[in-house]
Amino acid sequence: MATVLIFEDDMQLSSYWRKVLEAKNHAVYCCATVKDALAMATTIRPDVIVMDMMIKENGQFIPEGGLTLLTQLKLNYDGSPGVIGVSGYKPGIYNQSTALEIAKYTGIDLALYKPIASEQLLEAVEQLLANNVTEQ
Repeated sequence: MATVLIFEDDMQLSSYWRKVLEAKNHAVYCCATVKDALAMATTIRPDVIVMDMMIKENGQFIPEGGLTLLTQLKLNYDGSPGVIGVSGYKPGIYNQSTALEIAKYTGIDLALYKPIASEQLLEAVEQLLANNVTEQ
């Protein structure tokens, strides 16, 4: 069993991911703000964090997405959870780098593009858990 923190602004999606991961006996916590994610990370000490790289508030993208969380975790958190960055925006859509592409260079371990099949999420979490065990 692992502890997983989900940072996702789509509550319906995070609830679904929670059910998928809990079915495999993982302890899962969900949040939608960087402030809450940082507080939870410090308290629950997750083994894996699944973070949405682009979040919306009132229908508009805001800068406080996964990149902000990733930066704050590096500055303020002494743990070393595996990080899965997720986004619905694929490379090339806007002829510019997406937040997920940028995050690959700033500390995420795996990148997944939405929609994400439940098996794909489970495989990603298990991969990071296996990597973390071999690194310790």
